[in-house]
Amino acid sequence: MVYHVVLLNDVTNSLKSLIEYFEKLDDIDLEIIKSEEEFNLYQAQKTIHLVIANSQSKNIDILNICKQIRSSTSLQFMPFLYLNKQDDKKGTKIAYETGVTECLHSPFDLDEVFMRMRSHLLRYITLKKCLIQNERLAIIVATDPLTKVSNRMHLQTILLQAIKEHARYQRIFSIIYFQIGNIQKINLLYGFTKGDKLLRDVAQAVAHTLRKSDIIARWTGSDFVIFLPKTRLEDAELLVKKLNAKLLKEKFLIDYNTRITYGVTQIKKDDTRDSLVERANKALLHSIANRQTYTTSLGSSS
Repeated sequence: MVYHVVLLNDVTNSLKSLIEYFEKLDDIDLEIIKSEEEFNLYQAQKTIHLVIANSQSKNIDILNICKQIRSSTSLQFMPFLYLNKQDDKKGTKIAYETGVTECLHSPFDLDEVFMRMRSHLLRYITLKKCLIQNERLAIIVATDPLTKVSNRMHLQTILLQAIKEHARYQRIFSIIYFQIGNIQKINLLYGFTKGDKLLRDVAQAVAHTLRKSDIIARWTGSDFVIFLPKTRLEDAELLVKKLNAKLLKEKFLIDYNTRITYGVTQIKKDDTRDSLVERANKALLHSIANRQTYTTSLGSSS
């Protein structure tokens, strides 16, 4: 693996021995940067693994670059080594407060600088691998394995947080509870593989119609719940009409002569997660009983 290391240094002939030392290393790609603009451009093109900064640089706001790195979600743990004068205790203190990983003081021992850099690099790469693995695990834990949309546990957590935010900040949201009809009959006539594929096709078609902020989750069996943040009941109704119009044209529904039924509701004062979902489910059951496409918790239907 080749590590991309940036040296922030605009002082002519400074750190010459250090630069020559690094250029001999096969697994280090050293890039000397002389301005913030150059750094931002390089950062956009390459994955930086470590930054070394010469505190004596005249025209680079090194600590500002350090602040940018620490404020970036993807770069906040990247090692940042600060080369400083031995007697500059104030500068060292400020550097650590800004987010520098380690300060190294002149005169510099090249072997020591290299060993410290190598140690920070290995820790950073290991940490990145762990973070990536954790992100993948989090996605797996939150995803329904059949339909590849969110699972019930994940949406339950989202709803609890949304209810808290509504109680504190009056943030409105709505949910849609929908059911794919005749799944048991389809499983019996065509097999579970066909039934599973229908669930997956419907879930993905709905997911691709929603906003990025919306969340669809498989609730149970052929039942799904859609979370719509910052959405009032009337707007949720419009979405149901839009979803249903799109799904009615899909071949996978036409082939099995099945329909989707919806129940819609909006968060109310003193709602709990259970009362909210139960109200949407009752609206759904009302739709099924009356052979309607959807019913809202306020009684409108179609």
